Amino acid sequence: MGFTEFSYIVLPLCLIWCFTPARLLQLTAFVGIFEAAAALTFGSLGVQPGLVPAIVFLLYFMLQVALGANSRGHDYVWRLLLPFVIVVVWALITSFLMPWWFEGKAYVWPQKSLPPFVLTALAPSAANLNQDFYLILNCLLTIAMSCFFASRQTPLVAFLRAYFLSGLLSGFIAIWQFANRIVGIPFPDDLFYSNPGWAILTEQSIGAVPRINGTFSEPAALASYLGSVVFATGWLLLQGNQYRSVKLLFIFCLMTMFLTTSTTGFAMLVIAAVGVVLLAVITRSEGMIASIWKISLPLFAIAVVVAILGSMFIPNLNKNIEEVYNATINKQQSSSYEDRTSADLDSLMATLDTYGLGVGWGNNRSSSLLPGLLAAVGLPGFCGLLWFSLGLTRKVRAVRKIASDEQNFVIDGCCGGVLGLLLSCLIAGPSITSVTFFYLLSLLIGSVCQVMCETGRQIRVDERETEMSF
Repeated sequence: MGFTEFSYIVLPLCLIWCFTPARLLQLTAFVGIFEAAAALTFGSLGVQPGLVPAIVFLLYFMLQVALGANSRGHDYVWRLLLPFVIVVVWALITSFLMPWWFEGKAYVWPQKSLPPFVLTALAPSAANLNQDFYLILNCLLTIAMSCFFASRQTPLVAFLRAYFLSGLLSGFIAIWQFANRIVGIPFPDDLFYSNPGWAILTEQSIGAVPRINGTFSEPAALASYLGSVVFATGWLLLQGNQYRSVKLLFIFCLMTMFLTTSTTGFAMLVIAAVGVVLLAVITRSEGMIASIWKISLPLFAIAVVVAILGSMFIPNLNKNIEEVYNATINKQQSSSYEDRTSADLDSLMATLDTYGLGVGWGNNRSSSLLPGLLAAVGLPGFCGLLWFSLGLTRKVRAVRKIASDEQNFVIDGCCGGVLGLLLSCLIAGPSITSVTFFYLLSLLIGSVCQVMCETGRQIRVDERETEMSF
């Protein structure tokens, strides 16, 4: 086991707050942005800083459960998470069974391989053990954090603010790296890029424009995280939130996303813009339409001012923008795009070759989330995830009618953040490994269950009214 510079930051804080679970969870959200760093190293593997306080919290929670601690909120959490837990159990079982049942009958892309990259026949091996371990850990963390959030009797706004502060810090570090690439301001690469298990892409550029990855392994990962903050704050603004800090964070993260020059980030923004407009038109929500205008007009004015000032003080700005635009538009003609598309198509073919049951968790690596899930857990697991998603959506819609303003603030912010991270993986992510995703998902579930604990009977009445309205 090896220690890094991050070890001397995270480990002491975990020791200080080992019996203060709220602080451990806030620390989890705050250091979750340092995905390219390692708090501990085990040979060629690195433990991300966000996992350390999360694991300490999990141990604290398990100790409390062993001592008999319980809450009425735990029952609501288990009911909501039951489909999710069933899918996890299915994934773990099939990760061992499917390679035996379909040995040599399906072809997969290994999780880690060296050039030349080729399809290999499905066969039993221990290569998927690491993926099984991460799946179990993420499942346990989701259950523990959801139960903790649901049982609290105080507002959960502080935990969402920790996530917002992490987005703010991520943006500032991205600007710091941009200044380092442009004018040579010192940047602590050894601190931020200490994870031996990641291929760190820090020297990419499009023409003369440097691509920024901040505290992440690649620009697309940074764009995904900033995009999730944009989704969270943007959804709050669309719901009529008037906090100035939310508006400023939305604009700041949106502008910082452009430093990544990531196609994934640009695609997220386009899909979000189209989706919001369609939602406003379909629902005929005057409030949402008004919010769209309130957001769009200032952004357009800021973009015009920035473009004018940039063309005046930055030479060759128009040429650089054209290079980024052409690289984004012509992405489909690149060899990397062809490789990603091929990996997704091969993953879908592996699903068909196994009669829809999948090749087992951790036995295949796709380019995007949907083909990866279908190949990993098959149609049964995918239907289970749909069951979980629809059930959670139904509960969110029900509790928003009776929740307090602070509770709705947390619920809306978490919905936006979870959707942003999920969308980025659907575009170009083989799996969801970010501890921040499970943190936000747990905060959303915990907030919903907290409202259900307070007014359980009223929730059931509202749900019947909702079903009748449909």
